Amino acid sequence: MKNMTYRNLMTAIKKIQKKGWSFEEAEKSARRIFAQYEAYPMGMSIEAQIDQLLTKEEWEEENKQ
Repeated sequence: MKNMTYRNLMTAIKKIQKKGWSFEEAEKSARRIFAQYEAYPMGMSIEAQIDQLLTKEEWEEENKQ
C-alpha cells in the first residue's frame, strides 16, 4: 500500500479493526498513517506502521496508569 485509494484505506481499516478498534477509530488512524506516509515516503511502510499500533486492550492498560 502506497497510495490512499478506497481499497487500500478499507484494507488498512480492517487490519486496525482486528486489533480491537471501532470503525471510526480505525478510520482516523488509517487516514493519519496514510498522511504521514505521504509526508515522509521514505519512512516506515504503511503495513509496518499498522503492525506497530497497540491493540485496544494494550492502549487501555497503558492509559490506566
